[in-house]
Amino acid sequence: MKHYSLPICLFLILLLSIPTHGYAQVKIDTTVTFPKTRLNPGLGKRVFNKENLLVFGGLLGTSFLLDEWSNKRLKLNQNSFLDSYTNIFNEFGEKKYIAPATFATWIIGTAIKDERLSTTALNSGKALITAAILTEGTKIIAGRSRPSLNRGNMHFNAFGGTSNETKSFPSGHAFVSWAVFTPFAEEYSKWIYAIPASVSFARMYRNKHWFSDVVLGGGIGYFAGLYFHKRKNQSVIFDGNGIVIKF
Repeated sequence: MKHYSLPICLFLILLLSIPTHGYAQVKIDTTVTFPKTRLNPGLGKRVFNKENLLVFGGLLGTSFLLDEWSNKRLKLNQNSFLDSYTNIFNEFGEKKYIAPATFATWIIGTAIKDERLSTTALNSGKALITAAILTEGTKIIAGRSRPSLNRGNMHFNAFGGTSNETKSFPSGHAFVSWAVFTPFAEEYSKWIYAIPASVSFARMYRNKHWFSDVVLGGGIGYFAGLYFHKRKNQSVIFDGNGIVIKF
């Protein structure tokens, strides 16, 4: 056994002499992540919590009281600057422009391997689709007349939203802009919220919607955008009777 002692000692000295300072930068990632096939069960409660719903409910209720007043004030305070401003931002709520732009952003993000950009654009698209279903259904059921018809802010006709003039509630432009731009605002800069806010203002200024229309439309879009943004790469799976829908 004595002839093995020298190599063993040399090995132990070599092992102990290896510098450890080079590994000081190594950090253990303890972040909890959810695989794409699993949905964070507590996420919905964080987005649609009591505080958020109370604030939104209070804002929506107040907006009904301010419908007529805000409509009159905007009619009395129109000028060339606001005309140009609202003409520009009105286009940011057009589905025919925003939907393709969102898809193009996802394509670009994927092509240049910018996962942050492609994921944000994808979440915007999911929010847009989800909010569109909710909004269009509500429009048909509510059958609310647009302010331009001069029927008052409380003119509703159940399931009468069969024409564009009776599909005021909620605002489609508002939901589109808030659904699409909320994930980008949350991911990159809160200043981006100025875009959907300007779209909502433009719809009121152009006498296309009541205040409560843009509040509800914006709320649907905002919550949809926030929900999908917080979900990141998670997927919702609906499985029933052999039919699986992954979204």
